[in-house]
Amino acid sequence: MDHIPVGEDARGEEEMRSFISMDITSKELLDKIKAFQTNLEYTACPMKIVERENLHLTLKFLGEIGESTYNRIAESLSQTLSDYPSFEVTLKGTGFFPNISDLRVVWIGMHAPEIVYIQKEIDDTLKTLGFKEDRKFVPHLTVSRIKSSLNKKSLLNLLDAHREHEFGSELITKINFKKSTLTPHGPLYETLKEFKLKSV
Repeated sequence: MDHIPVGEDARGEEEMRSFISMDITSKELLDKIKAFQTNLEYTACPMKIVERENLHLTLKFLGEIGESTYNRIAESLSQTLSDYPSFEVTLKGTGFFPNISDLRVVWIGMHAPEIVYIQKEIDDTLKTLGFKEDRKFVPHLTVSRIKSSLNKKSLLNLLDAHREHEFGSELITKINFKKSTLTPHGPLYETLKEFKLKSV
């Protein structure tokens, strides 16, 4: 495992900010997402678009962890996910978090029953390692982060027009363990380990 020193835990280990993710890699699907992001920018609502290479679904945010914790998680999830088959996910619909009076995140919905099952398995596995259970999991792909409410009405109209829009589907063949390094220009993600799903 590569190291980027971003702090130390109680054992003196270097720590890294990390998470478990499911990535979108289909060029056709990414192009459609980019077209939607361009339309978002046309609303003139101040926002930061999520870069193409950073688009992902976070299955579990882990926070700052050391190498020994990383090794325990990697080993446990390898066992948990070894029998999971690949599955197809559909990107459909748009929305925002947390609410209409405080827009912060614009998302595209991700639909597949397997997402909820696999997230629950990951959550249950990590509970045995001392991680807290996620209270509410809503499968989504964050595509932009809103900076202010300027021109909010124009943005809401666009989201309403795409409420049932289907962007496409992709076969998910792996789950990723990622490291996040925060920089002045945004986060940089690096895949530390891939958990490959069974072919169907």
